[in-house]
This record gives sequence, C-alpha cells and structure tokens, in this order.
Amino acid sequence: MGSVGPGTRGCTTDPDGGDGSVNCLTDNATVYYYMDSSGAFELETPDRNAVKSTMSSEYAPTQLVIHYHTNPVFSGRGETDIVYQEGSKNLSENSLGVTWCNDGSDPDLAKFECDQQYVRIRGNGVYDTSIACHETGHAVGLVHGANASPSKGNEDPKLGCMIRTGWNNDLGANNVTNINAVY
Repeated sequence: MGSVGPGTRGCTTDPDGGDGSVNCLTDNATVYYYMDSSGAFELETPDRNAVKSTMSSEYAPTQLVIHYHTNPVFSGRGETDIVYQEGSKNLSENSLGVTWCNDGSDPDLAKFECDQQYVRIRGNGVYDTSIACHETGHAVGLVHGANASPSKGNEDPKLGCMIRTGWNNDLGANNVTNINAVY
C-alpha cells in the first residue's frame, strides 16, 4: 500500500518516545494547524515560513483541506489538529523533531485517530521545509519505510520527505497517493 498507516498499536502520546507506539492520523481531512507564537516554544519567522511553505506546497494539493487556525483550540471538541512548536525539550540528542498525539483517548475517535497532535522541531536553523514536511507526514499518518505496508527501505526515494535520514522537501507522489486514499 505505501506509507500511510497506523500499524498495530495506539497513538504515540509520549513526546519522549517512551510509549513505543506509532503516529496516528488526524481525525478528519480538514486540518487546522497553529504555530506557537509566544513563550518557550515560539516559532521565529524563518520557522513559520517553513511550515507555511510545506502546508501550502506539499499538503494542500492532497485531499487534505488545510487551514491556519488563528485562534487555536486546546481542549474539548474541535481542537486544533496540529500545533507546531520549536525547541529541544523532549528531543533525544540525535532527533531533529518529534510528533505526538495530545488527545487520542476520545472514545468517539477511531483507534488510530488523534484529535490534536504536536510537532516539535529543534531550533537554531534546524526548522526547515524538509523537517516540517517529515513531521507533518507523521501527523497525517505517514510512517518510515520499515513501518510501511508493504515495507520499504528507510531511504527509498518513494518515501519523499519521509525518508529516515537525509533531506527532501518533496512529499512525493507515493505519499500523495496514500494520503488521498486514506482521506
């Protein structure tokens, strides 16, 4: 099938990666996102531009309907789907970014859906379109090649920006096809 899919376990809820789970899908095809604009996890202008570029050039052309949420919702029904942050808290020494589900326990959600996900990417020039594309991919259910079905090498060019290492700004036709099939 490709690289969209939740696998066999529940959503990643621990930003440290300690729960051993997988990333999950947003809860529907209409994706509202927000970029932290103050405090410890604020995105500076270049980082905000990387996210905006990724959302408009890579994800908006898919079946996903992308909207920026100027008034984010952090609790209850209709939470903002993806919250982007900058910072190294909860990132291992070798990790550039992490995606986790903040609200996957809602009984109305399917097993591998998440109402609100956080994307945190290391700062100091690391926040670019390739990393934003990669971590957003996790938020919409894309996985690394070894976790894909059928399994692919982690550096398979069909994975686009979902390759495990190296930098690729392009979502890739395979991932677009998989997103469109799921949403």
